[in-house]
Formats: sequence, C-alpha cells, structure tokens
Amino acid sequence: MARTKRETFYGILGVTKETSKENLDLIYSRELEFWQKLDEAGIPEAKDKIIELTRAYITLSDPEKKQEYDKQLDFEFVLLDGKTKDPDMELAYDVYRLSHQKSYQEILREFTKFREEMGDTLWILKKTTIYMVFNLLAYSGFVLFHSFLIETEEKGKVWTDHTSNWISGIFLLLSAIGYLIFRFRFLKKELEKRKEKRN
Repeated sequence: MARTKRETFYGILGVTKETSKENLDLIYSRELEFWQKLDEAGIPEAKDKIIELTRAYITLSDPEKKQEYDKQLDFEFVLLDGKTKDPDMELAYDVYRLSHQKSYQEILREFTKFREEMGDTLWILKKTTIYMVFNLLAYSGFVLFHSFLIETEEKGKVWTDHTSNWISGIFLLLSAIGYLIFRFRFLKKELEKRKEKRN
C-alpha cells in the first residue's frame, strides 16, 4: 500500500533549505516556547512535539548534519508535492542510494545529461539519414536514366555500359567522401552550436 509523504525537519520547523541560521534560531525559540507552555498546561502531545522540534533544530542548525540530512532527504521524499508514493519506488531509490552513494540531484543531473546526449545522437541520426536518402534518390535517378539510355540507344550500348560503370563508381566514391565531410565537419560544427545554445 502506498504511503503518504512524511513530514521533513523543514516542515516541522516551518522553514526552507534557504532559511538563515539566525531565522532558524528565532523560529525554533518561538515554537519551543509555544509548545513548552502547552506542556506546562498538561497537553500530552506537547512533549512529543518538543522532542520533534529539538531533533529538527539540532540537525538543521549544524551545517554538516544538515548537508547529510539533505542527501538522505532527496531519496526519502521522491515526490515533493505531498502525493502518495509507490513503496516499490522508495525501495528502488534506497537500493540505488546505498549502492551508488549519490544524491537525488546528482541522479537528475546525470539523467538530464544522458537525455541531452541521446537527443544529440538522434539529431545526428536524423541528419545523416536525410543525407543518405538524398544520395539514394540521386543514385536511383542515375540508374533509371542509364536504363533509359540502354533501351533507346542500341548502337552506343557498349560505350554506355562501360561509361556508366565508371560514373557509378565515381558517384559512390564521391557520395562516401561527401558523407564523411558532412558527418565529421559540417554536423560536428552544428552540434557544437546546438550545445552552446543549450548551455
């Protein structure tokens, strides 16, 4: 069964990751004073709330503890909008965290980089496919034209066959050289421009 998001130390104190140490101290003091009054009045939940507030404050007021907590927090709270979570996803993230020692942000950065590289690869594939299709159409046109010449010029048939073999070979060679220039010079420059725009 899916569980709802547990309250974070930030939520307990009502602060954000960007809250300064001074503001954190003020908020903690105010909250602690409020709950201590309730504790003195005999409210049973007050003691638990004081312990909760103190634990949160001790962690968030210490830079090293806060940094370590933030790393764990990135995995413990995969969904940040308060919706229910899939326990299997939680388990997967726990396993990944323990085996790779990476924060959620690091995983997101790696995934973003992978997605961009995949997009670049698909872009290159698309451009080279267009080039190859264009060459295929040109070669098909040459073969059709050659067939038409053979049928209409019986006297020059031997000369046409011989010449067409040379032209065909030259065409394929130029096509291959053209592909190398297109792929490793033109597309390389265009890819660099594409990456610059993205950054």
